[in-house]
Amino acid sequence: MLIRSRAALALLLLLVVAGCSQQVGGTASAPENAGSSRSAEPSSEPTSEEPSSTPASSSIDVSQLPGTWRGSYFCAQGETGLELEVSPAEGDTVPAVFSFFPVEGGPPTPSGSFKVNGVEENGQFVFRQDAWIEQPEGFVMVDLGVASVENGTMTGRVGGPGCDAFSLTKEN
Repeated sequence: MLIRSRAALALLLLLVVAGCSQQVGGTASAPENAGSSRSAEPSSEPTSEEPSSTPASSSIDVSQLPGTWRGSYFCAQGETGLELEVSPAEGDTVPAVFSFFPVEGGPPTPSGSFKVNGVEENGQFVFRQDAWIEQPEGFVMVDLGVASVENGTMTGRVGGPGCDAFSLTKEN
């Protein structure tokens, strides 16, 4: 019985580790569609995962958004560089380009970029994935749920498999 239990435990551990090995790049980031994310099979399909933060309701002043924002985000592959080039609002949409790249001391993540559109949905401001500009093999786009934009810093959560927080500083 002990041998079967150890075999079952080893199989369970293998499945958990395999499920956590996805890389997410922008999955732009992107995303997540990171996102992202690098999955077992390459995908160009958007992720359906929502950013897991609760962005501030209507407190995002979209007039503060245009410009270049740089920082990083965390997904399954580890810390990844992020540049968000935000254009002025076009009606109810704020177009932007999500570019991701490796950071010093981080994992060897490929670079890529995709278009996103910032929109307010249900009291939350979210940059939703739109279209790839440069897609590394196996990566999917992700969304960015903006929690706050204060004193030249934008923070929130990345909506993609295995993703967590992002933090960006406005450069111009």
